[in-house]
Amino acid sequence: MTTLPRAHRPRRPVWLLSLCLTVPLVACGAPRPAPAPAPGPQVIGLVEVSLQGLGTDAPATSLRTLEPTAGLTPQATTHQAGGLQLEPLTLTVFNTGTRGVDGRRYVSATYRVRNADSDGTPAARPRKNITLIAVNAGDTLDGTAFRAVTTFGGAAAEAGLARTFLPTHAMRMDPLRAAPVLSTGGEDLQVYPESEVAPGALRDPAGQPLTYAQLGVNSVLPYGFVVRTLSGGRTLSASPAPAQFDGRVTFSVSLPLQPDDPARTPSQGSKRDPWGFRMVLLVVEDEVTRVTQSLDEQALGNAAVNARAALAGATEVNVLPGSSYPAGVTGAVPARCIPEVRIAGQAGDPAATYLVKGSSCP
Repeated sequence: MTTLPRAHRPRRPVWLLSLCLTVPLVACGAPRPAPAPAPGPQVIGLVEVSLQGLGTDAPATSLRTLEPTAGLTPQATTHQAGGLQLEPLTLTVFNTGTRGVDGRRYVSATYRVRNADSDGTPAARPRKNITLIAVNAGDTLDGTAFRAVTTFGGAAAEAGLARTFLPTHAMRMDPLRAAPVLSTGGEDLQVYPESEVAPGALRDPAGQPLTYAQLGVNSVLPYGFVVRTLSGGRTLSASPAPAQFDGRVTFSVSLPLQPDDPARTPSQGSKRDPWGFRMVLLVVEDEVTRVTQSLDEQALGNAAVNARAALAGATEVNVLPGSSYPAGVTGAVPARCIPEVRIAGQAGDPAATYLVKGSSCP
């Protein structure tokens, strides 16, 4: 059974705290240092996105900042400068396929983003490539970024279900095809090689490497969602007006519809479907602009992702096994192969779960 998309506009904005960047000075006349490789992403904070009421007429989403502790407690306001203001816009939910065969539920929550301090004061400097990276932290389930996964009746979902949640670009239901298709403008999924999310790869505002313990996480997973502007760029302008939300970001996942099964309790799959869950994310600012061609895009040709990369000013396109990029594209933005994307477990663990895992890309 296929349901129509539902949209929900929550009421209250959320503010994300961060620290200011420092800029090293070089004395006049001193020897010019050799160009250094791009530093790792700078960490801004830890957040939790909540999605509830899935499959009902009134789904809802909210976001809160977290302390980097085992309990993942809400973060108290401080006087630190800088930050981001995030306000929920819509939550879209639809089902596709046949329950117990290929049925899946697609969930996409869109937020608008303002470059402002925690009290709403506009930030004095621009920010670019703000990305919310999935993390396994605290009581997230089965090595995933998801916690508090519950069914319609409020019971905990079956063990292992969180590992079947797959990150995607934003999707919408095409009634003519009766199938999910990309939602233009919501292609926010970003993937990374393991080396870029390993301990020490992420940095504090002073540029110093951070361990997982310092981040307050068990593992950083190599996928996330990147903030875009309405024009397709990646930079949030400095000193925005009070109602100026330059950024948008869509958190999107798909999850399997549970099969009807008389051997389970309850036997109806709809009563075992996830009704709500929370996702824990590490917010970073990245110096390097990249876009990702998702698995769903691979059958659509390469022109669209190349155009998106050019619009964003990207230096590389992340491609996954099965991609034909840059075939058929003239003047293509260079490709970077990401052969595997871990979505649960530790790096190198044979029991880890992957969005995709291949030996190489074309």
